[in-house]
Amino acid sequence: MAVFIDMKQHLRAAADVVFYAGASAAFMLMAMFAIQYDELIAPEMHRVSDAWGLVATDFGRKLASLSI
Repeated sequence: MAVFIDMKQHLRAAADVVFYAGASAAFMLMAMFAIQYDELIAPEMHRVSDAWGLVATDFGRKLASLSI
């Protein structure tokens, strides 16, 4: 019986190592994605957002001039 308890503890310890290694790898991947997002994607999205804001402002001005 002691052999099974000892084996169970070893398997649980091995499972913990696998879980923490996987969690660490996932954290590193998310961190790398966040850095790439900040450097590559976010500036482009800011440009698109600014352009869309200008279009909305022009449309608002044209709509306001029609109602006066």
